[in-house]
Order: sequence, then structure tokens, then C-alpha cells
Amino acid sequence: MKTQRKDYDLILIGSGIGALTVASLMAQLRNKRVLILERHFVAGGFTHTFQRKGFHWDPGLHYVGQMEAGSSVRHLFDLVTNQQVLWQKMPEPFEKFVYPGLSFDLYGDPQRFQADLIERFPDESQAIRQYFKDLSKAAAALFLDAARNNSAFLFKVVGAVAKLWHGTSLDLTTQDYLDQHFQSPELKALLVSQWLDHGLPPADSPFALHATIVSHYLDGGYYSVGGSGTIAKSVQQVVEAKGGQVLVSREVTEILLDDGQAAGVRVRNLQAKEETFEDYYAPVVVSNAGAYNTYLKFIPDSYPIPFRESLQQFVDTHPPTTGVSVFIGFKDDPRQLGFKGENHWIYNTFDHQDVERQKSRWVYAGKPLQIYLSFPSLKNPHAKKHTAELNVAADYNSFVFWRDQAWLHRDKDYSALKQRIQNVLLEMVEEHYPGFSDLVDYCEVSTPLTNEHFTAHPKGGIYGLPMYAERFAAKNRGWTKIKTPVPGLYMTGSDVYVMGIVGAMMGAVLTTSHLPDGVSIPQVFSTAAKAQDSGKQDLSKSSHAVRLAG
Repeated sequence: MKTQRKDYDLILIGSGIGALTVASLMAQLRNKRVLILERHFVAGGFTHTFQRKGFHWDPGLHYVGQMEAGSSVRHLFDLVTNQQVLWQKMPEPFEKFVYPGLSFDLYGDPQRFQADLIERFPDESQAIRQYFKDLSKAAAALFLDAARNNSAFLFKVVGAVAKLWHGTSLDLTTQDYLDQHFQSPELKALLVSQWLDHGLPPADSPFALHATIVSHYLDGGYYSVGGSGTIAKSVQQVVEAKGGQVLVSREVTEILLDDGQAAGVRVRNLQAKEETFEDYYAPVVVSNAGAYNTYLKFIPDSYPIPFRESLQQFVDTHPPTTGVSVFIGFKDDPRQLGFKGENHWIYNTFDHQDVERQKSRWVYAGKPLQIYLSFPSLKNPHAKKHTAELNVAADYNSFVFWRDQAWLHRDKDYSALKQRIQNVLLEMVEEHYPGFSDLVDYCEVSTPLTNEHFTAHPKGGIYGLPMYAERFAAKNRGWTKIKTPVPGLYMTGSDVYVMGIVGAMMGAVLTTSHLPDGVSIPQVFSTAAKAQDSGKQDLSKSSHAVRLAG
């Protein structure tokens, strides 16, 4: 059955931060009536939160950098959320890197970071200083590449000139850079401790990608007060104030075409008791569902997309980053064990390539070589019960047997495997922090099948198209262009630029600058800065902000 036709100025597929940013900017600055469609029953994509028995977790957002007051990224985020999201700085040190016989505390101060490295590795002081100079140049190279790929002639010229300054090729891997500049295997391993924030080990990741992630956190980590779910709530208010809507449990099945142009979308209403499809129309459609879903699932096969085959081959050859998570609820305060809210990156090896190789082996036997531990409750002043999350790289194929079984109704073998995973990971943390397991009151294990169910990302990937150098080859540029081969259809989110909350948001700013009646990049940032200077109400004292965050 079909519902009555409804028209909007702009339709967003997905409700992740990329879609939320486009929707908010176009609603606020261009008065557009926007429709956001989300497959999950909760809006927000990887910025949503969930709860069990009074415990709250953020499955996607663990910390965000560059949110210090006065930064351009903070200004942008405040504009997108209409200053309705508050940010709490994480305690220092905000990261701990733990290796066999080596532990390193990371503080949100680049000068201290550099000094602490030199103190630990004095023979490599010159290379360490050069590394910090190279980080900013390499990070700029990645953004300028995305801008050149999606901009007019003038920006292409500026980008070409800028390349003479940064001199960083996207073919240069992180491992190649490390091997060229450093001698100590321990130092090399330490510098790439955060690689799972982007998903590719040093031998596979462009150094520009590594530099982007490291630079993002040089001034520390921040966490949204009340949890990341406040982000989608704030944007929903912005959208609805302009006559738009946010609809959940809506699975896009097709992009509707009219004489070869995007005209709307067809969705399956997942809340309906019987199979129900709804059609929504707009002259502009923006997909935040990733290149794979957009080009290989949403656009009718009859429409000529020149790079369908190469995109499919890339995805088949380079599986996306996947993993398992354990969501923990505590019966008591974890601060009694010395935790303050910092993240812990625990490695049982200095060989990060071995971590990648082991992710397909440990699920059924043995234990992983890496585990990430974070504490949502210790970062959130509004938390009422204490929580932690464990995240470990794992291969999708370890779980593929249960792919066709329904969420929450998979068989006892699947439950037994999840119990094994839980036991192994808790034991691994216990080895480093005795007494941890005694505090555990509740556990829930999530596998790549969970991500696949709620996001429809291929194989439950969490970061979009993997950022191998092949992705940046001239012949493959079409995959990540904002303007698609279909007139009226645009891309946004992490596949346009880079993964992560801020990466996807910046990709959305690029997208917004390309839309009909869109907003230029300078205008977005100047508007964001003016919004701060105009003396808006201090929402830290606003009951409305507290309500949103609670």
C-alpha cells in the first residue's frame, strides 16, 4: 500500500552527523523544509544513545577533539545544534597507551605530548620535533584533496598551490613515514596507538589520514553532556521549527527518478504491521548512507553509473572496519580503581599489523591483541549510573553464519559465542586492572551483525569506505564526489571527506556548499563565528539545555 504524497525542499537519507549538519544548515540559513529519514528506531546514526536497566551508552561517539571554546570547529558544532549541546572536557591525561612493559599518558597539550615523547626517547628528539611539524601539513593535505575533488576551478588552483607547501602524497603510508623517520619499534608503535579511530593499520593507512586523527586530538578530548543523543535532538528541533520532519524506522529502498533526475525516495515503513511503502518527494536528495548503499542499492540498475563495478570490487577486496563491543554497567563507582574517565588503549604487542591479522582469529579461540576501554559515565556529569565500553577489532566473517537470523532472536550458539567474547574481554581487562570484573553488574555484547541490522552498511562497517590509497586514485574519484551522476542527488558524510564526528560534519559543510541555493564554506564559518559573538543566551544556565541533555 502507498501513503499520500508529501513534498519537501530537501530529503536526507540517514540521520548521522553528516545528514544532521546539512539539514540544520539548510533549515537555519536557507529556510528549507527538510525531511530526514532514518532506518533505526532512534535518530542520530552513530551519535545515538541507548539504555538498559538505567545504564546509558554511546555506541558510536566516545570522544571528540577540537571542541575547546573559541575553536572554529566548536563554533560550527554550536551553529549546527543551535547551541543546545554542552561539551565536557575529559580529565587529563585523556588517553593511556598500554603496551607490554611500556605505558604512556597522553595529555591534551601538544607541547607536553612532544616533550613526554622526547623524554622517553631522547635519541629521536629531532625526528619527534619534525613529526609534529609534519602532522599539520599532512592533515591539511587530506582536507584539501577532498575540497579539490569537489570544488570549482579556483579551489582546485588553490589546492594545487597548497600542495607545494604540504608536500604530502596520499600514497605515503603511515608505516613508510615512520620507517623513514624513526628507529625505535616502541616509538613507532606508540605514535599510532589511536589507529583504530580510523580503522587501518599503519602499513595500509595514508599518513595524511593518521595525521588528521592525531591532530584532531592534540588539544584533548571532549564529550557531549547528557550523551551524544543530544545532538540529534537539538537538530530535530531546528528542522521541525522550519516545518520539516525526522522520521525513524524508515528504510530507503529506492531513489525515485523523474526523467533521469532525482525526485524523491521510496521507503519501507518498518513500524507498520504489514509491508508498507511510502513515497516522499523533493527536488534535492542527499544521501548520508554511504557510496556503497547509494550507488549499489538505491539507484535503479537501469540508470547508468559508470563506476558501479569498480566500487563493488573495491568493497569486496577491502572489507570495512568492523568490531565487537561490550557495554558494561557497574554496581559501584569505577573511580575506586583509579579510573577518572580517560580512554585506555591496551595492546599485547607492539606489532599493529599483527593486531589486524589476529582480528579474524581470536573470536573462537584465544584472545585479541588489542582492547579499547572507555567510561561514558565518568565523562558525562549527568550520568546516574556508572558504565564502561570495551571495543575490539573483529572480522565480520566470524559472525556471518547468523546473518539471516533476526536481531534479538539468534540461536543459542550465537549467544554462547557472545558469552565467550564477554568472558575473554573482561579477563583481559582484569589482567591489567584487578578488581574490574567485581564491579560489573550488567553486560551486553554487540557484533558487526548489530551494526549491519541498524545501519545497512556493508558487513556492519563503522567508518564508510576504507581509506586505502586506492580510494584516492583518479579513476575512483567518482565514488566520493558530492555531485553524483544523477542530477539532483548529492552525497554527504564520511565518504565525502573522512570518518568521525567532525570528519563527517566537515564533509557535510562541503556538501552544503554544492547544493542548489546552498551555503558557501566561508559563509558557514562566518555565520558560526557571528552566532558566538552575538551574545546568544548562555545555555549552560538554561533549563532548556538541561532538559535536552538529561
